[in-house]
Amino acid sequence: MVWEGGREQWLAECVVRVLQRLQQRQRAELVLPLPRLTRDWPANAALNHARLRVTHTTPAFWQRLAGGDEDAAFDALRRAWRDGMQVWLEIDNACFGLLPVAGLLRLPLRFCAPDGRPVHLLARRVAGYADVRPLPPGYLVVARHVLLTALARDEIVKRRLQLYRQD
Repeated sequence: MVWEGGREQWLAECVVRVLQRLQQRQRAELVLPLPRLTRDWPANAALNHARLRVTHTTPAFWQRLAGGDEDAAFDALRRAWRDGMQVWLEIDNACFGLLPVAGLLRLPLRFCAPDGRPVHLLARRVAGYADVRPLPPGYLVVARHVLLTALARDEIVKRRLQLYRQD
C-alpha cells in the first residue's frame, strides 16, 4: 500500500514536470539569422522551442521560397514544420514592396517586422472589410493586383495597419 501511494506521487510529479516543460517550450523562440539557419540548427530545437524566427532574410530568399526552389534553408524550414514549430520570417520594412505575396501565402509561414509587429499578406483580387477585420495592428502588404474596397480601406485605418503595395 505504501508503494502504491509513492507511485501515485511519482506519477503526479512526472505529470507536473511534463506540463512545465510544455509551458516553457510554448514560450520559447529560436532566433536564427538566415546565414546561420542551416549550420547552427540545434538537434533539440523542437523539444525546446515552439517557434522559429528567421532574421536577416533577403529578397532572393523570398523568391526561392515562393518559387518552391529547394535548398538547405528550405530544408531547415521543412524540418521545423515537420517538428510542429511555427515559422516566422522577419522582414525589413524597406523591403515590403518586394515580397512575392501570392507565392509566400502558399506556405505555412508567419511574418513579422524587426519591431516584432506582424506583417500580414493579402493577394485576393478584391479585398473587403471581412478580409481586414480580423487582423491585429501591424503591417499589411497587398499584391499589386488587389483592389481594396472603401470599407476595407476604412478598416485598415481603424485597425492601425500600415498599408504597403507590392512593387
